[in-house]
Amino acid sequence: MRTFIKNLFKPKVAPMNIIHLDKKALLDNFVYLKTLKPQARLFPVVKSNAYGHGLDQILQIYKKIDVPYLVVDSFPEYNIIARHSKHHILVLGETFSQNYKEFDLKRTTFAVYNAETLHGLAKLKKKLNIHLFLNTGMNREGIQPSNLVNILETLKSFPQLTVEGVMSHFHSADSVQSTGMQEQIEQFKTMYYQILEYGHTPKWRHIGASAGLLKMEDDFFNAYRPWLALYGYNPLSPEDTAFEKGEKLQPALSLSSVIVALNQLEKGEIVSYNGQWENQQAQQITATVPFGYAEGLPRKLSGKLFFRWNKELVPQIWTICMNLCCCLGNEKMQIGERVWIIEREKNTPLSIAHLARETDTIPYEMLVRLEKGIRREIG
Repeated sequence: MRTFIKNLFKPKVAPMNIIHLDKKALLDNFVYLKTLKPQARLFPVVKSNAYGHGLDQILQIYKKIDVPYLVVDSFPEYNIIARHSKHHILVLGETFSQNYKEFDLKRTTFAVYNAETLHGLAKLKKKLNIHLFLNTGMNREGIQPSNLVNILETLKSFPQLTVEGVMSHFHSADSVQSTGMQEQIEQFKTMYYQILEYGHTPKWRHIGASAGLLKMEDDFFNAYRPWLALYGYNPLSPEDTAFEKGEKLQPALSLSSVIVALNQLEKGEIVSYNGQWENQQAQQITATVPFGYAEGLPRKLSGKLFFRWNKELVPQIWTICMNLCCCLGNEKMQIGERVWIIEREKNTPLSIAHLARETDTIPYEMLVRLEKGIRREIG
């Protein structure tokens, strides 16, 4: 009833900028990834606002999927899932020990990287599940091989903590040579069997994310944590032998804005800050859209982009500003018409992959930088 009343009086503001999500593509990606690893379970990673797709919206789409966990990084992300989903939650990120009491321990599992986390969880004096995060070579965080025995000895004092899973993370699974991948797997197995020797019986063994899921052929692992692949992006390069598997994924996100201004320029007139673009034609129309680097369009892309208006590609011109940018226009354009900035299709200059290459970055960064306040709509 409260939700009904809240929605009843919620302003129905029509947004100018919209991120469009293709529900079928997202569900098809999930099903496809399951077919690649039928003997294992998937733990969808929805951290960082579901990689820019919108955590609330992804929860709606994944409402009925059968998975052991949804994976998040932080308490704010956990809190959204706890309020809007019935799924169990695996928390990857660390937090201050005094914060653990704020979690619903019946549906939350924590990745444990060190003895300090063990002690913090043990202070709750409640039964809960943990996944031991092993450092198998990434060397960012995790239980070092040399410290595993100390961790296992510490666990003897905390019988309320159940080792439900053992996990790690590849450092180069997306490279063509997959440098060190097999070495990490062997290190994982060595440490895993040490854990068994201490009487633990972990249910889950997982090291692979998106690239690992596409490339690994080892039935020892019975769970995977798809990230980028879940949202339709191939993490592998064309030279990789597993590249074609990733090409069957479907990007689900597109983004549109609207024309808010049309300007007719005479030859020699400039546009925007410092006159960095000067009209060289006798007359030229430019169109302005309310989308800039604050919304997630890198300033570095200035003058390198194309937008799509009525199926036509139109070049973006001058410097991308905080909340505005501009493209070349024509006499047929009208204020209020939609212009597409990102398209789902893979091989267009409006794809996330293309924009990432032009910015000298990766699709992950392009996606997570899409401003959280932009309206996400499911279609």
